[in-house]
Parts: sequence; C-alpha cells; structure tokens
Amino acid sequence: MFPNKKRGNNMEPKIVGKRVKKVIEKNNISIKELASKLEISEEELIKKLEGEEEFFVSEVIIMTEIFNLDIKTVSQIFFSEETDEEKEENEKKMKL
Repeated sequence: MFPNKKRGNNMEPKIVGKRVKKVIEKNNISIKELASKLEISEEELIKKLEGEEEFFVSEVIIMTEIFNLDIKTVSQIFFSEETDEEKEENEKKMKL
C-alpha cells in the first residue's frame, strides 16, 4: 500500500512491548494492576508486551496518563523505529 514506507520485519510490536516493559518496571507497577487500569485481562496485556498483539490507541492514551508521559516519550516508545542499541541487544539475544 505504501511502497516507500519502511515497515521493518514485523518486529515493531515486540519493540514496543519491550519499551513498555521498561516503563512498567521503572514505575514499579504490576502487570495485574496495569491490565486492570487498561480494562483488559493480564493474558491480553502479556501478549501485547511480548509483541504478539499491538496496543490500541485508547490503551496508549491510558498509559500516557498512568505513567505521566510527555508527547516526546510517547513518540519514542510507540512510534519510533528500532534504535541501534535495540538492534544490538536483539542481535546478541539471537546469537545465544
């Protein structure tokens, strides 16, 4: 549909999930508590954190409020391409 748009290799949900995990850990909130605030099951949240499913815009908005994220941080977490650091981390894991 958008031939010039770089999509990557379908890793975006996994990358976003890893980034959200870091925010969860930093804010010391449990999966159970976040799932409750997002009004989804723990299993559904885990799937999203593992990159098996994507977050809905409504969930991003709720997390923005829960974690008091500014627009730049939201953009970095949910919309930025994989950073060089993330690429290196993924490559190391694939070699193990």
